[in-house]
Amino acid sequence: MGIAKLTTGIPGFDILTHGGIPEGRSTLIVGRSGTGKTIFGLQLASHLARHNVAPLVVGVEESADDLINTGDGLGLDISGLREEGKLHVIDLTRPMDGPTVVSGEYDLYGLIHRLEAAVRERNVKVIILDSATALFSPRPPQDQLRNHFFQLVHTFRRLGVTGVILAESPQDYGQLTTLGVEDYVCDLVVVLRNTIDGDRRRRSIEVNKYRRSGHFKGEYPCTVTTRGLVIFPQNPKERPDFVPVERFSSGVAGLDDMTRGGWLRNSIIIVRGPTGSGKTMLAGLYARAGALRGERVVYYGFEEPRPILVRNFEVIGMPMTPLINTGNLRIICRYPESTSLEDLLVNLRIGIEEFSPSLIVMDSISSIEHASSEKGFRQFVIGVASLLREHGRSALLTQTIMAGEAASHTAPYMSTVADAILAMDYSPAGYELDRTMRVIKMRGSDHDTHPYRLTIQPGGLQVEKLSATEFKKNKPTFTA
Repeated sequence: MGIAKLTTGIPGFDILTHGGIPEGRSTLIVGRSGTGKTIFGLQLASHLARHNVAPLVVGVEESADDLINTGDGLGLDISGLREEGKLHVIDLTRPMDGPTVVSGEYDLYGLIHRLEAAVRERNVKVIILDSATALFSPRPPQDQLRNHFFQLVHTFRRLGVTGVILAESPQDYGQLTTLGVEDYVCDLVVVLRNTIDGDRRRRSIEVNKYRRSGHFKGEYPCTVTTRGLVIFPQNPKERPDFVPVERFSSGVAGLDDMTRGGWLRNSIIIVRGPTGSGKTMLAGLYARAGALRGERVVYYGFEEPRPILVRNFEVIGMPMTPLINTGNLRIICRYPESTSLEDLLVNLRIGIEEFSPSLIVMDSISSIEHASSEKGFRQFVIGVASLLREHGRSALLTQTIMAGEAASHTAPYMSTVADAILAMDYSPAGYELDRTMRVIKMRGSDHDTHPYRLTIQPGGLQVEKLSATEFKKNKPTFTA
C-alpha cells in the first residue's frame, strides 16, 4: 500500500516524486542561497490553499510582508488567499532596531505553542518553515541542535500536520545543511542547486531520499520563471492512444519521394550539414508547407535576427509574412548566449501549451550546443525530446557540422532521440558546388538510401536522384 501524498502544483516535481510530498510527514528542502527554496515553499502554499488544504507559512528569515510580496510578484496571489482565510502567515523574524542579547538555554517551546494554537484555531494542515537555518541562529551546541531539530519534526507529527522545512546548504554537493543536522528525521529530502557549469549557471533539483516511495534518481534541470519554479523530469508521459500512420509533406517534392511519401507524423527529424548546405532553407520549407496546410507552426531561430531571417526567406521566393499574418506561423529568434537552457525549455513548453503548434522548427541547435557545456546540452536535448513526445508534436532540428561529416557524424544523445536523420553535404572541389542529400535513418518507414542531388533555386530546393555513376563521378572530396 502506497503512502498518502499531497500534490505540490510545481511543474515537474510531482512527476519526480511520483505524486508529491508525504502527507503527515516532514520534508526537508535544502540548497544554497538563491537556489529557489523560498519560491518552492510559496508555490506549495499557494497550491495547497487553492485545494482547501490550509497551509501556515512561518517566516523566520524574511518578514511576512516580504514573503507575501514575493509570492504576489510570482502571480501566486498569496495576499488574496490570506485575506480569504485559506492561507496563513506568521512573522518570527527578529527586530532589527537594536542589538540582540542572547540569554539562557535555547528552547522551542514558544514556537511550539504558537504552532499548536495555529493548528487548533485555523485548522492548519501544512506548516512551511522558512527557514531552519535562521531559526537556529544563534546556533546552540551541536548535541542540543540535533535534539531541537528532532523535537521540531516530532511536533509536526504529533499535531498531525505535514511539515516542510527549508534549510541552507554550505555548498552544492556534500553536507546537506549548514546546521550539520542529519536528514534521517525527515521522510523526503530535496536538494536545489545553482552551480557554475562552464561559464554559465545551471539550476538543478535532486530527490536525495524518499522513505517508502519510489522517485526519480539523479539531477534534473529546473529554472525560476515569472510564474515560479519549473522542473523538467525528462520523462515523457505515455500516450495511451494509438498513433495512426500519417505522413505529411516536407515541402520538397524530391525529399517526399526519398521518404516514400513524406515525414511520419509525431516524429523528430534532425537535419545535419555544413554551413551553406541548405539546412535553413529546408527548415523554412518544412515550416511554410505546414502553415500552408493550415497547421500551426513555430520556427525558433538561434543564428539570425528575425528581420534578417524573414527577409532572406522573402528574397529566395519563400514569403513568410502572409503566413505570419494569418496566425499559422510564429517566428521567434534569440541568441542562446542571452538566456539559459532551462529558460529555452520553459519557452518551448509555454509555446506548445498556449499556441498548440503541430510542427516545431529549431534552427540551429548547434548554436545552443556551443553556448553550453556537454552535460547541459545533453540534458537540454533530452528535455526537448520529452516535451515533444509528451505533447505529440513533430519537429525538425538543424545541426551544423563540418563539411564531409554529415553522414558519419555521431552524437549518441542526438541520434537516439531522432526518428529520422537527413544528411546534407557538398563538395567544393569542382567548378560548381555539388550538393547532395541522403536519408540516414527513418524509423518505422522504408526510405531511399541513395544520395540525391540538391540544387538551391528561387522558390526553394530541387532534389533529384543521382545514379551510382553520377555519384561516383561527383563524390565529394575534402582536404584538411
